[in-house]
Amino acid sequence: MPDIADPDIFLGREEESLFARDDNDVLVRREKETRDRFRDLVTVVIDGFPVEVPRAVPKTDAQGNVVRDADGKEIPRTTTIYDAAAALVAAGAWTEEELKERIPVLCHQRHVAPVAVCRMCSVHISSMKRGKLTPGRKLVPACQHRVETNMVVTTRAGLDGYNPQKRDEATGDEKTAKTIRDAADSVNQSVKLLAEFLVADCLHEPLTETKRYEDELSTVARSLEVLEARPSLRKPAALPSRNAAEEAIPKSRRVNLPLLPTLRENELTEEAPELRDAWEEWNAQIDKDYPYSSRTVVVDHDRCIVCDRCVRACSEVKPFKVIGHTGKGYGTRISFDLDSVMRDSTCVQCGECMNSCPTGALSLRRRVRPRAWGDDSPEQVPVNPNTPFPEGSDFLTADQMRDVWLLYESPTRGARVVFPFRSIPYSYLKWNEGAVRRWEIRPGDRKVLCDEGEYGSTAFLLQGTGTFEIYVRGPEPEVRLGLLGSLFGGAKKKKKRAAGDYGALVKVSSGDELVLGEMTCFTQRPRTATVVAVAEDDSPELTLGYDENGWPTVARNPKKRGPVVVYEITRNMLDMMQRSASAREDIQEMYTLRAIQTGVQNSRVFEALDKMEREQAATFLLSEGVTFARVEAGEAIVSEGDVAAAFYIIRLGTVRVFTTAGGAEQVLRLLSAGDSFGERGLLSDRPGVRTATVAALDPVEVVRVPGPVFRRLCERFPKLKEHMEEGPRRAVPGVAKDPPPAVLRDYVRQGLYQGQRLLVLDLKSCTRCDECTKACADSHDGNARLLREGLRFGDFLVATSCRSCQKPYCMEGCPVDAIHRRGAHLEVVIENHCIGCGLCERNCPYGAIHMTARGTPNPAATQHPSGDPLKIAARRAVNCDLCGGNEPFCVQACPHEAAYRMSGPGLLTEVLHRLETHD
Repeated sequence: MPDIADPDIFLGREEESLFARDDNDVLVRREKETRDRFRDLVTVVIDGFPVEVPRAVPKTDAQGNVVRDADGKEIPRTTTIYDAAAALVAAGAWTEEELKERIPVLCHQRHVAPVAVCRMCSVHISSMKRGKLTPGRKLVPACQHRVETNMVVTTRAGLDGYNPQKRDEATGDEKTAKTIRDAADSVNQSVKLLAEFLVADCLHEPLTETKRYEDELSTVARSLEVLEARPSLRKPAALPSRNAAEEAIPKSRRVNLPLLPTLRENELTEEAPELRDAWEEWNAQIDKDYPYSSRTVVVDHDRCIVCDRCVRACSEVKPFKVIGHTGKGYGTRISFDLDSVMRDSTCVQCGECMNSCPTGALSLRRRVRPRAWGDDSPEQVPVNPNTPFPEGSDFLTADQMRDVWLLYESPTRGARVVFPFRSIPYSYLKWNEGAVRRWEIRPGDRKVLCDEGEYGSTAFLLQGTGTFEIYVRGPEPEVRLGLLGSLFGGAKKKKKRAAGDYGALVKVSSGDELVLGEMTCFTQRPRTATVVAVAEDDSPELTLGYDENGWPTVARNPKKRGPVVVYEITRNMLDMMQRSASAREDIQEMYTLRAIQTGVQNSRVFEALDKMEREQAATFLLSEGVTFARVEAGEAIVSEGDVAAAFYIIRLGTVRVFTTAGGAEQVLRLLSAGDSFGERGLLSDRPGVRTATVAALDPVEVVRVPGPVFRRLCERFPKLKEHMEEGPRRAVPGVAKDPPPAVLRDYVRQGLYQGQRLLVLDLKSCTRCDECTKACADSHDGNARLLREGLRFGDFLVATSCRSCQKPYCMEGCPVDAIHRRGAHLEVVIENHCIGCGLCERNCPYGAIHMTARGTPNPAATQHPSGDPLKIAARRAVNCDLCGGNEPFCVQACPHEAAYRMSGPGLLTEVLHRLETHD
């Protein structure tokens, strides 16, 4: 029996969830999509516009990354009518606004699985049979219905929105024209009636005059000219509110009163004194009228259309699975856990549900006030979202973010105008007001945007003018120690460079390259260059306009000087931008080009060449068509026994080289950024066979050099071939001796290669006195940042504490950019505006982050029926901060000198030394 359909596509609440109906309305069973259908192309005609799409596409997550199964293979997803319509937008046939007019949606978002519960995206499908248009019998949801051969789709636009090149042909055949008109009328009547029902029941006056979310229901209703509902559909005044604590319908769960205030006293006083009264009044109103709310989200069940967007956001985009449904019939509503109040549930306040809600049923209660700017943090940003954002600041409001535009000169698609923040939900922009900063560099001025070697959590969006000088210093010079320093074991110190010493100018970028600094945000590695923005004296003014078709254009006015405008944005905003396919393509286009350049230029394969030859070799590779690839952790790059076809340079990450014998793996060596592999199979006269498998240990980026290009490179630079044919490389970068296979296997299995500041305890000296843990707790408000337990490596115990990983998984996905590194320091800093969502705790593979209450538990909570002293206090994440970069207190406090902070290679070197000396 064939597999049933992919549940990500054919989910429903009725009996047809595992089935679909054919053109004759007969219930048929869907077969599961296969990867073979990636190459099976079909042509679909939508309102006269033909578009060719595959029957299936790879499934992707919210960031556009391809989702793979346990074997590393792409998971197929059915291509829907809405996907085909989106392809028309990508091809330039329609604008995004046209798509919304033709196929309005409420329950659907492109980055989550469709469920087709609102039916606002209904379209009519016909088929071409023997050259004639044969209408179907019913309307189907575009977000869920799969594409088929000879499918002809009619949206609510009908003949008015028909392809101009095909309109005369369609209207010339009376039967065809009638079919299209009838189909469009049917779609419009159905969709308008649905909108009228939703407006009557769920569209109410907003809670405040301040805009806190994008009301998509109102927007769709206006586009359908549904301004108000007929009296017979309006909700009876006697019907109780779904927000009421009393039972609205039989068997509905009761919320016990009185409820505790959601916010504690110290949270109410975090607002500025002159704004505190309004902040307290706002929270009192929420606690009284919307008792299901949390400290971050206002829950208004009366506005909920039960579209399931929040449910899918909580289970697909984020892994928490807190939101579900409760009640039956008209009393159905969303619920948290087993119908708990949101603040008392296991909700982590990540805000994903709020950002997904199309009606404001889940809306913003408080701003985040990000702290990514050091001393320039926007302290003036009020916590209360209803308090106006102060004017005259460099920090942008949500409305100002929506109006930001950039002129981007794409290397492949030409000049384009980009609106980077319009694809981000308004509630997310409102929540993170203060996360985007506008810099203006006046003509004739210069400004340093970022400094080489520093860890950064911001990127820079370029509006389109000016030049940006890229400087690289190279390795920092070291200061030689004197005689006394050497005798007392002092370490070599890096020499401080003079102010303004940026190093060598390696490149000058133009202002139409869209973005700079994005590599640090994506990789969490130090910045590789210093960037200086330069506004020339004749910098022209840019003006935004629109052509006759409504497409945005930018005009340069050379007679009028204008500033060079740069927008500095936090990492979480850059992540959210990539949920839009067009923004993701633009950013990845520039990132890929720069990744190839830096990967080639920084490769250690060119060490045998002098500076001029190195530049020539890098230029040769870049001009010969090398490619860039990302490899997920665990995925093989080359496999043992394959024919050697390419040479690889590692730009980022760590790989393991291993062979398989008798079903067991033997790790031969580790390779990291700057290393290369695959040359031996290409240096012989005949294409060789891979003698080992190379697989990624963490997310890896590689530059692939085709075999013919690699051979020409070696012919042009003979020193390269001689250098590659030298003796075997070390098994572990940074370790002078090769470890035994068992030691290397444990080193890899425990992830020690990632660690830059491991906390290790010498078990030969440690007496388990726990002074290290006590010292950590005493210096961090009673919350110890380490556990004296972990895996053993040699004679050492690797304690559970922050390792300052080269690839810090903990930083991925933070919705408010509360976790990052500062300056040139290794410690991972968790800022005070952490919302306690726990994503960093989940992401850390070593258990080094834990959640703690912001304040002491509230004993008074036990006096209330709904009180829980363990759930009332808000949480935040805590982590080892390396004691501010000084010698950690845990190391200082050890009375037996058994505690050390060292890197992974340093620990391996010490273990090998003890094995060799039997110490």
